[in-house]
Amino acid sequence: MSRFWIALILYGLAAVHNHIGTAVADFDGLGVCYGTSGTDIPDPRTTVQVCHSYGFKKIRLFKPDLQMMDALINQNIAVSIGIGNDELPKIGTALSSAEEWYSTNVKPYISKIAIEYIVVGNEAIPGPYAKWVAYAVRNLKQVLLQSDQDSIKVTTAVSTSVLGATIPPSRGIFKAETRQMMGDVIQSISEGRSAPVLMVHAYPYRYHAAGLIRQDFATFSGHKPLYHDNGTNYWNMLDVLVDAFYSALAKETGGRIKLRLVVGASGWPSAGNGRFTTPAVAATYNQNFMRRVVRRQGTPAQPENFVDGFIYALFNENKKNAGPDQHYGLLNTDKTPVYHFVVPQSPMHPPTIK
Repeated sequence: MSRFWIALILYGLAAVHNHIGTAVADFDGLGVCYGTSGTDIPDPRTTVQVCHSYGFKKIRLFKPDLQMMDALINQNIAVSIGIGNDELPKIGTALSSAEEWYSTNVKPYISKIAIEYIVVGNEAIPGPYAKWVAYAVRNLKQVLLQSDQDSIKVTTAVSTSVLGATIPPSRGIFKAETRQMMGDVIQSISEGRSAPVLMVHAYPYRYHAAGLIRQDFATFSGHKPLYHDNGTNYWNMLDVLVDAFYSALAKETGGRIKLRLVVGASGWPSAGNGRFTTPAVAATYNQNFMRRVVRRQGTPAQPENFVDGFIYALFNENKKNAGPDQHYGLLNTDKTPVYHFVVPQSPMHPPTIK
């Protein structure tokens, strides 16, 4: 039996049902980030309708949003719930605070929504809240275990800023100033019965805008591999970044801990930085990123580890810093598309007719 089919069978066996009859693994690997740093972001019920109309089956919330959770009840959309960085000291210090957070933001929805991840902090490492991430992860995992909900994965989200090297990916290593914190987080994520997952944010746009890589390599448009690393060929920058993380994890743990990486956010802005951020270039990257995720394939160095991912973001956000950060949305806030795109559907999971 081929390694692909073995991996597929194991993935199916790992499906989590979350008490609502639909396994989280039954959802496509592709999701969308719901950023709310804007003055006119559509309300939660409208946003859920937008997700249905385009075919998104997974959504990531960066902070708890009870109105959005209410709107997602029985909507066949899996959700990832974030914990804000400013909440980490409280949740990391006291188990009772973790219990309170769970009782408010998760428990009322257990039988009504497929909850896939609790994301403890968003790019908190490095930074003033970094030391609390591992403690908060452990406390949340303990609460989930006590509540018989430990099939919900607890993770954190980190950016490439924790890495000291990315090219070639086999040189991937954590920076000296993040190594201890990342080691603690990796250990905390790996404790318990659920398969450990680390969310990473990967933006090839930033490498292209800095003049480090060509546009075709950044946007999955190359006709031949650009990098060759220990006999492995790389056709796009996203795979380079993900494998750099895998290399850093292997070096940090000596290969003892096996984590699967999920791209927690990736996207391309459609304006704000001249020729680097046109709607056409953004459409090329974002469409190809979505196709790459839906194909459920691994990376050149980790072919058996499917790379799930979330596109950033559903709507443009005018409260972000002026420039490209305001223009990552697939849609304007009036729900019109910034450019033409199609959300691809996995052949294993055809779209639901609504």
